[in-house]
Amino acid sequence: MVRFSELPPEFWREFKLWRIVRNEFSGLSPPGNFVGSFNYPYINVGALVNNDSEDVTILDNPEEWFRRGLTQWDIVRLRSRVILTRTRASIKSLNNPIISRVQELSIGRNSVDVEVRLKKLMLRALADDYHAPLGNIGEVKDLRITSNVSTERVVERLINDHDVDTRTAVTELYRSSIPVSRIQRMFAVGLLGDGRFRRLVPTRWSITAVDSIISDYLRNKVVDHGEVEQIEVHKMEYMGNRYFVILMPGPWRYELIELKMPGSVWNRDGNSPRVFTDYESVRDMKGYAESTGGAFYAIRLGILEYLNKINMQASVIAIREVTPDYRVPLGIWQAREAVRNGMGVNARRFSSANEMINYVNNALLTGSLWLGHSRLIREFRNNLVRFLT
Repeated sequence: MVRFSELPPEFWREFKLWRIVRNEFSGLSPPGNFVGSFNYPYINVGALVNNDSEDVTILDNPEEWFRRGLTQWDIVRLRSRVILTRTRASIKSLNNPIISRVQELSIGRNSVDVEVRLKKLMLRALADDYHAPLGNIGEVKDLRITSNVSTERVVERLINDHDVDTRTAVTELYRSSIPVSRIQRMFAVGLLGDGRFRRLVPTRWSITAVDSIISDYLRNKVVDHGEVEQIEVHKMEYMGNRYFVILMPGPWRYELIELKMPGSVWNRDGNSPRVFTDYESVRDMKGYAESTGGAFYAIRLGILEYLNKINMQASVIAIREVTPDYRVPLGIWQAREAVRNGMGVNARRFSSANEMINYVNNALLTGSLWLGHSRLIREFRNNLVRFLT
C-alpha cells in the first residue's frame, strides 16, 4: 500500500476536488465492492457507490478501461467519483444485513440504484499494485438497494449452489464469458464455492486467487498441445509498463522477471532498477509467487489464453519493465489486460536464441539486466543449442 503523502500531486488533487457528499443520498453502484485486509479476520467491507447521474458502469470495469484506452489520469479521475461505503465485520459475517446487500448488488451486470446513509466521509487514499485506487471512504450507517439486480442465469445458479467447489465455480463462470473482474468481485464477498467454507476474502487476495484458478485451468489444457517451433517475442506497452513475452520451444514452464526502474512508482528514490523474479516448472509452483505477487498470475493468465488460442505450449519468459512513466499504482488489472490483449499483436520470430537475446537487450530500457536473473535461460541453454548460430 502506498502512503497518501507519497502519491504525486496529480493524484491527490483529483480527490481533493471531489465535492462535499451529504450523509444521506441516493446513488448508483457500478456495481462494485471492496474488501480490505487490514486487521484480518475483522475487516472493512463495503459497496462502491456514486452520487451523481453520470454513467457509472465504467467506474469499476477494468476490461472497459483497457478497451477505451484510458490513461492513468483518466482512471484516477474516474475513481475520484467512487465512494467506498464500508462497515467492519468478521470474515464469517455473511448474514450481516449490510453485507448481504453488498453481496446482492455484487452479482449485477448493470448499475444498481442504492440509498446510502453515512456516519462520516473521509479522504483516505488506497492505492497499490493490486487494487484500482480509492480515496473517498464513508463509514456506512445503512445501505439499501432500490432497483432490481440483473444477472446471468449461470451466475444465479452457481451462487445458489452451495455444493460446488470454488475452483469449479470460478472456471465455469470464466468459460461462460463472465468478465474476470466480475468473478473477482463475487469471490471477494463469499458468493462462490462450498457453502461450508464461504467467507469474505480481501479484494487483493480474491484478485490473485481468481487469476490463479483460471490460469491453472488454462495451463492444464495447454500442456496437451504441441510445442511452438520457433522462438517468438511478443511486445506490448501500457501506462508506463513494458512487457516482453518470450516463447521458446519446450514444455510449459513460466518465469516472470520484473524490472522496476528508478523514478517509477515502486522505486521512486532508487539509483538502479529493482529486480524481482518467480518461476514455475513443469511440475507446477509450490506455494505463492512471493517476489512478483499478483503480477505473476495476472500475466500468466494472458499468456495461457493466447497459447490455448493457437493450440500450442511453450517455455515462457515474461519481462515486465516498469518505467518512470508509471506514476500511480493502478492495480494489477493493467498487467492482465495489457498482456491478454497484446499477445499476438506485435510479435517477432527468431531462428536462434542469440538473435532473440540481442533483440530483447536492445529493446529493453534496462538492457541485458534481465539475462542474469533468468533461470529459464540458464536451464535451457543446452537444450537450445540447435537454435544457436
